[in-house]
Amino acid sequence: MLLNLLLIFILIVICPLIFNYTLTLNLTCYILVVISIFLSLIYSIMTYTFPWSMFVTFIIISIIMLFKHRYLFSHTSSRLFIKKLLSFSYKFVLYTSALLFISTIQSPIVKGLSMWLAILCLSLLLTFICYLVWTVSYRHRSYNKEVDIIIVLGAGIFTEFVTPMLAARLDRALDIYQQQASATKIIVSGGQGPDEPIPEALAMQRYLIAHGVDKTDILMESHSINTYTNFLYSKQIINNLYHKAVKIVCVTSQFHVLRALRLAQKLGLSIDGVGSHTPYHFFLHVLIKDYLGVMYQYRLLLTLYCSSSWFICLYAAFMYNS
Repeated sequence: MLLNLLLIFILIVICPLIFNYTLTLNLTCYILVVISIFLSLIYSIMTYTFPWSMFVTFIIISIIMLFKHRYLFSHTSSRLFIKKLLSFSYKFVLYTSALLFISTIQSPIVKGLSMWLAILCLSLLLTFICYLVWTVSYRHRSYNKEVDIIIVLGAGIFTEFVTPMLAARLDRALDIYQQQASATKIIVSGGQGPDEPIPEALAMQRYLIAHGVDKTDILMESHSINTYTNFLYSKQIINNLYHKAVKIVCVTSQFHVLRALRLAQKLGLSIDGVGSHTPYHFFLHVLIKDYLGVMYQYRLLLTLYCSSSWFICLYAAFMYNS
């Protein structure tokens, strides 16, 4: 009964995203789904059952997502990305299956350890699929809200010009900026790394001016060195400029949105998020990196989940053998 209720909740949250509704497209809903997955898997351990209904549901979600974005199969780079993504998922399914097979050994310690590792593998796979759903949804959302501030997060540059990935972020910001009926400021946030010829913010400012944005509408933040300081220094600019609550949207690459929202949240910034296109040749790498980055931001939750699932697995193994 509990497993079914949790599965229904997960579907209620995820299904709108699959069909391009943004009601649940936020950090809170993502974390609630992650917690629901954790609770479902713990319940499965306690009842000594495999969560087939949830596993099959996520397979169906994955198939629907692939069908919805079937245009990816028509390009070499995106087709290679899909191939790598499926290979990555297959390996986790294989590891989980192998560990569940090992858990049939009668030794309680071996059984408990293999069950625990299998649950962790399954947890990673299911929550990663959720992360992918949110990532894709942030990329394809149609954003037409009125905002006071658009924050564009920087990305590494190699010359005095923006890279294609950074240009994609700026183009997405331009789309939002051009839809605004009232005066809206754009904060370009990015410092200068040791191998960068100029600050990222300066390259971003030049790009926006070249695409028709008035220089007075661009605010430069050129001291940050990472996403956290992007928001830390941007918040100082906002506080100096406004003495009221402001509506803010952050534009960054699609894989980066959830982590950006979490870091902004930790600094007390209430912001919305919009994602831009990411080149497919390194999409999987940065997707995994930022997925782990988001989960690390909730390390207390992970610690509680890993420790409790370990003890429950061990207890279940001893009870099964007794």
